[in-house]
Amino acid sequence: MEHDEQAERMEQDAERMEHDSEKVGDHIDETRRDWEAKEQDPSVPGARPDPDEEEDSVPGVQADEETVSEEGGP
Repeated sequence: MEHDEQAERMEQDAERMEHDSEKVGDHIDETRRDWEAKEQDPSVPGARPDPDEEEDSVPGVQADEETVSEEGGP
């Protein structure tokens, strides 16, 4: 019976982790929507990108294909 109990605990852990993962995903989506709304609101200081400033590249984020081919990136 020990294996059955261990399997049951592991199944419960997997269900809990899946539930927690969904909650985190929902929180990320909510935060993204909030930030995007703030970017569009001129009354929120610091949220609007400076049109004269180039965006810094972020490692792991897909780049514009034209920029990548011009720079000889992957």
